[in-house]
Amino acid sequence: MTDNAGDKAVQKSASMLEKLNLNERSWKFYAAASIPPALVAGLALWYYSSRSSESTKKDDKKKRPRKGKKAKKSKSADDSAEEKSAAASTASLDANLEAPESMTDAQIDALNQEAQAELAQSLKSRGNKFFQAKRYEKAIELYTQALRFAKDPVFYSNRAACYAASSDHEKVIQDCTSALELESRYVKALIRRAQAFESTEKFRDSLYDFTTACILEDFGNNLAATSAERVLKKLAEAEAHERVEKRSPRLPSKSFISGYLNSFRNSGEEAVATDGENLSEADALFNEALSFTALQEYSQAIDSVEKAVAAVEKTDGSGVQRVADIYSLRGMFNFLKSNLDQALEDLNKALVVEPNHVRSYLRKANLFTEKKDLEEVLSLLDQAHKADSENAETFFQQGQVHFLKQEFEAASNDYKRAAELDPDFVYPRIQLGVVQFKVGKIEEAMATFDEAMKKFPTRSDLYNYYGEVLAEQGGYDSAIGAFEKAIELDSTNPLPYVNQAISLFQTSGQPDRALTLIREALKVDPECELAVAALSQIYLQMGMFEESLAMLRRAVDLAKSEEEMISAITFRETTAAQFRFMKEHPELLSKMMGGGM
Repeated sequence: MTDNAGDKAVQKSASMLEKLNLNERSWKFYAAASIPPALVAGLALWYYSSRSSESTKKDDKKKRPRKGKKAKKSKSADDSAEEKSAAASTASLDANLEAPESMTDAQIDALNQEAQAELAQSLKSRGNKFFQAKRYEKAIELYTQALRFAKDPVFYSNRAACYAASSDHEKVIQDCTSALELESRYVKALIRRAQAFESTEKFRDSLYDFTTACILEDFGNNLAATSAERVLKKLAEAEAHERVEKRSPRLPSKSFISGYLNSFRNSGEEAVATDGENLSEADALFNEALSFTALQEYSQAIDSVEKAVAAVEKTDGSGVQRVADIYSLRGMFNFLKSNLDQALEDLNKALVVEPNHVRSYLRKANLFTEKKDLEEVLSLLDQAHKADSENAETFFQQGQVHFLKQEFEAASNDYKRAAELDPDFVYPRIQLGVVQFKVGKIEEAMATFDEAMKKFPTRSDLYNYYGEVLAEQGGYDSAIGAFEKAIELDSTNPLPYVNQAISLFQTSGQPDRALTLIREALKVDPECELAVAALSQIYLQMGMFEESLAMLRRAVDLAKSEEEMISAITFRETTAAQFRFMKEHPELLSKMMGGGM
């Protein structure tokens, strides 16, 4: 997950959350996550040792003196039938040595195994020369003939190389599959098949072959590793783009929305009837939307604000107090649903109605933070300052931008100013403490949090973030205490459950307790993205691959943006590829775990 706008930076400021980050990770990170490093190393060592042994046998065989082309005369008058047969085979070999491809199947069957192997190698060697000369059709013909004499995986792989040079990818896949049926750990065939799968856009199969090659060679094969990363990117981006294009806008989890709303002092000021007049229909519906928002009944809030917009447009805004607020609130919900174009249209309408509507500037800034257009974000914050130079929310949002840019001193100054302008606004104090921890001002950070907890003793989110920074500093026992306090203050907030579970799992390896806490978080908020991500990783560390994959599929469904979806798909696909490897190569794992290396 990434820092986006407003409280998105707050929610993800402590690196405890960043440990669940799926962005900006190399392919090797995802691969290593699925199989413990020692196990991967053991795989490679066992593979190398077995291949080395096989290679030695082949070398010994190659060093044997070649038999003469002519059969020796018998030393005795009573030669056995077997010796006569061998002599006949040798004679046949001599007769066909120059053109073994002209031999019939019956003639080949009549040869002994050694003669067949020798002729097969002769055909392969001739095929290699034609391949080097880029005469692929002739090379294919000779490799095909060699396969009549011996079903050798190298012959299939070499013929596949010819098909690859001719861009006949389906035949590459067929031949490499035949090679791998004979030698399942033949890395060259794996890589060739992976490349053909990639060329035919069968990215999942391609990723699996590249992943297998990497594991077999202890991640030392640079071609396989870089190719796996490239294919993984293609797969994830293609699926994420298709999903985003097809899905309807939807709200993220309640915990995410609540976190976002907390980066503002409120969602808007209620309309108030004056001079004994009744509120307009639009204003009454706006007030209703604010009430539902405060109750975290976000679907009902959206329904009310949509009706409020319709009421505004029915009367062209006549007699409506909160026209700008109505459009701005709908813009905010569209932003949260990742319906950015509609959100921008709503916020622009709000600013046409009321050019100094500060909250609309700030919500637009959040939107452009999502788009990663920081230049436009700064411009919008500057306009907000011009509209109201003493607005605490503007300084806080400006601090978030500096935080994203890692300009921590400037961020700190903005948070301090926001807290001065509105002493009852808790989030500037939280972020100030986080920044102080980040730059190593531990005593100042502790003092900031102590002061905040005295002023806001009932704020669950304050204790949750305090626990996160404590955990980041290695103070897990104190962090767990802070998370427990956060849960005590608000049992409907899923984040402290998740953070406590992560701390317990990391420090004491208590999977049962950690799982219980995360399941509690999911009871509170079934769509809590952080809980789903944490549960998938704990399952993974416990070797529960199927359960982990189920959670990773859920994480993809819950991803808010295309970028987050790419990250979730990346983790899901890498885990799935290695789980498949473990199922298809159990002999490697059992040998290592049983000490059979």
